[in-house]
Amino acid sequence: MTLETFTRRMDAHKSAFVGGDQGGERELLPALFWDGSEDWINEENCADFAALQSLKFDDQTPEERAEENKGKGNHALKYRHNKIYVRKAVQHYTLALLEEFDNAPLRSVLYSNRAHAALLLGNFGKALDDAKESIRLDPKNIKGWFRAAKSALALEKIDECVNFATRGLEIEETNRDLHVLLKNANKLFERHAEHSRREQKSLLQVDMFLSEAAKRSLKFGPAVMGTGQHLPELSRDEAVMTHWVLLVYPESMQTDVIERFDERITIAEQLDDMFGEQAPPLEWDNAKAYAREALELYYQSHAVTAYPTDVLKSLLLEKFEGTRGDATSSGERTWTKSAVDPRDQHMIRIDVRMTLGEVLAAEDHIIPGHPVLYVVSERTKFRSKFLAGEWEL
Repeated sequence: MTLETFTRRMDAHKSAFVGGDQGGERELLPALFWDGSEDWINEENCADFAALQSLKFDDQTPEERAEENKGKGNHALKYRHNKIYVRKAVQHYTLALLEEFDNAPLRSVLYSNRAHAALLLGNFGKALDDAKESIRLDPKNIKGWFRAAKSALALEKIDECVNFATRGLEIEETNRDLHVLLKNANKLFERHAEHSRREQKSLLQVDMFLSEAAKRSLKFGPAVMGTGQHLPELSRDEAVMTHWVLLVYPESMQTDVIERFDERITIAEQLDDMFGEQAPPLEWDNAKAYAREALELYYQSHAVTAYPTDVLKSLLLEKFEGTRGDATSSGERTWTKSAVDPRDQHMIRIDVRMTLGEVLAAEDHIIPGHPVLYVVSERTKFRSKFLAGEWEL
């Protein structure tokens, strides 16, 4: 064989597989120095190697070389639990398909086998492409139908899976594997339908929550206290919101939590309950300075930047779908909050005659993850430091 013939054969293999122009993006490994094991996924190299094989076995026809590579691929798949062997099988099936021959059933088997290997490797898109080509070449190839259905199911393309399985059963009605795939596709369809129903229910809940929050002039932002995001609960009749409220005693660095603070309750009523004559004293208040009549409550204006509507919707969807697993949601991660101008941040004293709902509705009150109320006593020297901003948590 002349060098010109060799070059033409190599070019033919490359053109048959990759469509000609290589784009010049990278330098290929010279075929003369490649043994077929360097990079199984580099199909340009496979084309080079196929050209060398055609020289090495010049006494064989292209179909005979394809059959030999098919056999090697099948042998490699006997060790399917080892991905190295599965990749080697892909390589041999690819080399076989690079040969030029007109045996459609053989080509169908090669594509079906390569689809099987791709399934084992988790490359479901490639498996589906190969399985489709397999059944195009030979519509009676039952393994092609099965692997097309299996690939489509792995990609959650339910309609395609049902179509492939149904058409395969028209050829082989008793094929157990296809019946199992059809059953699994129906189960997946039901799961998707149930998920869609839950999602629609959650969307309705989100819209209702946003509507009720807007009626109350509530504005929400990210948590600042390390206590996470606690969005309020809306009663079933959508008439009342209850809030997870953190009381902070900045003088002692202590906190209290009110898990369900009814928006209709006044701050005074809550203080009466917590600090009245029958309430136990604060363990750390040795001076008894934090008596009910001496307490003052504050919130910080513009404590955080308010969430955009889409971020708040994301948080609410996680809340209603029960998917929230930590204090930082996917919605928060995709939002870059702007800095708050410290000149807008002030400690605002709360009129305890107001309800919690009225306090939270203030124009400058951005709820930082959950309501945070600061408690100080007018009987301590710390109060003046607090009001002057000469303290920090």
